[in-house]
Amino acid sequence: MGINRALYTIDVCKRDVLYVLPTATNAADFSKARFGGALANSDYLKSLFTSTNTVGLKQAGATNLYIRGSRGDSNLKSVPASVLIMDERDEFDQRAVELALERLSGQTHKEVWSISTPTIPNYGVSGDYLSTTQEEFHFQCPHCNKHTHLIYPDCLEVVGDTVNDPRIKESFIKCKECQHKLEHQDKPNWLKKAYWHKTYDNGDPSRRGFHINQFYSFTVSPPEIAVGHLKAQTDEYARTEFYNSKLGLPFLGDAAKVNEDQIERAMRAHSINDPRPANSSRLITLGIDQGRTGYLTVVEWFINDKYDPFAECLARVLYFEKFDQNASGYSAPSQAMPEWQVRAAVTDADPDISLARAFARKFWGHAWMSRYRKGVTGNEMSLSDEEVAPIATVDRTYWISQVTGLFKRGCIELPVETTNEFKSHMMNVVAKWEKDESGNPYQTFVSTGADHFLHSLVYAAIAVPLGLKTFTAAKDI
Repeated sequence: MGINRALYTIDVCKRDVLYVLPTATNAADFSKARFGGALANSDYLKSLFTSTNTVGLKQAGATNLYIRGSRGDSNLKSVPASVLIMDERDEFDQRAVELALERLSGQTHKEVWSISTPTIPNYGVSGDYLSTTQEEFHFQCPHCNKHTHLIYPDCLEVVGDTVNDPRIKESFIKCKECQHKLEHQDKPNWLKKAYWHKTYDNGDPSRRGFHINQFYSFTVSPPEIAVGHLKAQTDEYARTEFYNSKLGLPFLGDAAKVNEDQIERAMRAHSINDPRPANSSRLITLGIDQGRTGYLTVVEWFINDKYDPFAECLARVLYFEKFDQNASGYSAPSQAMPEWQVRAAVTDADPDISLARAFARKFWGHAWMSRYRKGVTGNEMSLSDEEVAPIATVDRTYWISQVTGLFKRGCIELPVETTNEFKSHMMNVVAKWEKDESGNPYQTFVSTGADHFLHSLVYAAIAVPLGLKTFTAAKDI
């Protein structure tokens, strides 16, 4: 659909198109295989494109098709276009979305297509869809003549008990109104007059959204869908893949994020106004997530095993605050260090490296900068003084999982003054399944909203092994 729309826009409308895919490799493969394949099968298209001398730029006279990956700001800079097509939107570097949209700002005619297999509710294409007309593909049942659409589980009849049961081949799609079997081979007939049915009046008919699942596919058979259904009963990755790819629905597993019940259970009777510690014999850390507004969290840790501190521990959030970093710099974290007798502090190194570096120098031996990096796995931590101040490079997924795990295991206590903003920041980071280069599934974390307090808590956790180097009075929980 995306490439057809791009070719139509270039040929008929004579407008430039920016076609964005998740990575530069995806863009190159698309350019060679999909676009090249279309040209190979059409003498008309061959004559239309007068110059196809680069992977990322195809020219049809004075009209251009730009093909880009979403990773790296330079890929999307200085690319003016009238139509933007974001293909596999959920796999994007999400920071690139606004940058891509900005490419249309100088155009009188603007058109955006957001296309993707959905992954997480209110994230990516799922979030885009919520503000549209939310149209579903309807048809008239050939048996009961009622107008209906195909949904799960109402329209799937699974025959057989396991994926290896020979009877699975007898599974079929059915009408949810009359329960009559709808023949897969006859889909071209009973779908030939299908139409898009608007389910939501968003007040803007030009902002249309379309949802369709694989029940409608001519190439995916009902037994294949039934196999996906059975696999989803016992495996979380298979369940996620079934909902996302087969049903076209966003999905969150039970353990995908911190939930409201876990946060409410964590709220205890202590207060952020309780007396400050009188000495430094306690293991107290400070985490700072910086930006125009800074966020800090002070945590006391009760550790049983200093070699595996998060195996059995209790974390008590003593204090949290957001501060105007633009106006006052790091005055709030600097004040918190002696006030709370902080043994170790970790601050996000970016975006203001100068402030972070000055803070780490001021409290040398008790403060570090930190950056998330891929390639540092598990609980490994790479320490260096390359920035003329100590910096810890850590694995993002591992450390977020340590903090979210505290909530899930009931090993964290929050003060009575815990705000709704703090709570929402804890719940806005969600585990998402992805595949590595070999096709193996793994989990990573994505943000569905503001998450600064969570990251300040993560930095406070990163400070634990650093503080343990000098901490000798480990206590029982």
